[in-house]
Amino acid sequence: ENGIDAVYAAHPCPSWTVDWESLPAAVNPTEGKMSDVRAIRKQQQLNNLVAMVTELAHPGHTVVDFCSGGGHVGIVLAYTLPKCQVILIENKEESLVRARDRSAQLGLTNIGFIQTNLDYFTGNFNIGVALHACGVATDMVLDRCLQAQAGFVISPCCYGFIQNTLKFNFPKSARFTETLSYKEHMILCRFADQTAVSLPPERRLIGKRCMGLVDLDRSWAAETHGYSVRVMTMVPEGCSPKNNMLVGIPTR
Repeated sequence: ENGIDAVYAAHPCPSWTVDWESLPAAVNPTEGKMSDVRAIRKQQQLNNLVAMVTELAHPGHTVVDFCSGGGHVGIVLAYTLPKCQVILIENKEESLVRARDRSAQLGLTNIGFIQTNLDYFTGNFNIGVALHACGVATDMVLDRCLQAQAGFVISPCCYGFIQNTLKFNFPKSARFTETLSYKEHMILCRFADQTAVSLPPERRLIGKRCMGLVDLDRSWAAETHGYSVRVMTMVPEGCSPKNNMLVGIPTR
């Protein structure tokens, strides 16, 4: 009724994939502790992030993989972008140990590891990446990228966990704030979590539309900081129920 609807940009390279068959085993998520089906979906998710980071990255750039877990994203980036420095930020020691072991097998020299909560990381970098950063973790990663005037490639997750914090208030953009109360925005976020494959298709479509609206609010807020932001869908769409991706480039 207020003329706001989800807007998805076309994926710039929908058929691009990492050449997984030619890569060493330690790069591949199939080497991790996950089923074959999940590993293929993880490969598909990584195809999207690596394609977008490759579009933004230049030799000498520092790329930070926030909430890196066992390094699925960061290790592929370090291997495929040897002229860039990649830093993995993760607060779980066990996950970083796995990532270090995998990178050691590959002999990577352009990768670093920091065990910390992401909001304690204050270093300079050029591109921030996060795959399925849960709830407000997506907003924390966005905030770090805006502070550093860095590009970002972020796939949000767990929209239902979004809530006001000491650092963030929702909605984030002026237009959404004029249109929705905090309570209404939280209802929107909860509906954005209704994308599980077990749900009826019409329910999932509503969930996808709500995901797009929540991320439109995020993108409009980022644009006030001097960014050009695209909200797009990962390909194939079935790679994850949470298949949104925000790609931002500083314009100042």
